[in-house]
Amino acid sequence: MRTDGPKTLLEFQRRFSTEASCQRYLARWRWPNGFRCPVCQGTKAWRLTRRRLYQCQGCRRQVSVTAGTAMHRSKLPLRVWFWAIFLLGRHKKGMSALQFQKDMGIGSYRTAWLLFQKVRSCLDESAAYPLGGLVEVDETLVGQHGAGDPSGKDPGRKSIVVAALEVKEASAGSLRLARVGDYTTESLSGFVRAHVEKGAHLSTDGWRGYDRLEKEGYRREKTISSAQPSGAHHLIGMPSLHTLFGNLKIWLAGRFHGVSAKYLPRYLAEFCYRFNRRFCPPDLFGWLLRRLMGRGPTTLAALKLADTGA
Repeated sequence: MRTDGPKTLLEFQRRFSTEASCQRYLARWRWPNGFRCPVCQGTKAWRLTRRRLYQCQGCRRQVSVTAGTAMHRSKLPLRVWFWAIFLLGRHKKGMSALQFQKDMGIGSYRTAWLLFQKVRSCLDESAAYPLGGLVEVDETLVGQHGAGDPSGKDPGRKSIVVAALEVKEASAGSLRLARVGDYTTESLSGFVRAHVEKGAHLSTDGWRGYDRLEKEGYRREKTISSAQPSGAHHLIGMPSLHTLFGNLKIWLAGRFHGVSAKYLPRYLAEFCYRFNRRFCPPDLFGWLLRRLMGRGPTTLAALKLADTGA
């Protein structure tokens, strides 16, 4: 099914004004070729108007349109889910759970926060599409002001964020971001192996954590920031990536007033997902909804388990 998501607020309100309209839209995603009963394989069903259920006309089995998805057993109205997906995907700078709670009149901040975390958990990039060509790789520190040593390798209480950015002639290409625990070869080279295809041309600084990559099939160029002659501007290596780091920090501080290290990976995924699809925002609603429908049940316990890295 094509990603025929709404392109404006007025279109969204017109298409998804009721729970029934949202349910029908999800049903088309779940059964693109028509209803199919998981028990008797029947193709005819009644829609139960007061519940998110379809009842097979053959065996009377009741099937939820959200069963087995990230929306499994959610007590929130589908319209609230749809608004969260639309606003999170549509707004260039995203939206905070607190703002969403106020705008939608949700009684609990915790409910709005958990809803947004479930959506964010679906924003990971597929390992099947590694970066290629010329790729800039570098790290930065994200977190509390005054913590850590920005001129050295001591992160203090800050988080180490490593990035890989494709460099194209006209504009930047795709981006990958991750929080790593340290500056070791295991962490940095492991990030590159996971997100950049072998044979790519890497542009990194001179840190020894990247030295092993040259023996693993990558071509590496060391780009060092250095002072220029008197009166000239300071030369910044990998300017595209450093501009992106600045935008990331401004976004985290301005939109969310900072993010804890525990939940930082999901916000990095959101920033990366939106950056990689910056030229096609109207399609984000359909893409996000497809991911939520294809992802298994996402409970608070599952999210906490993912946060521990287990």
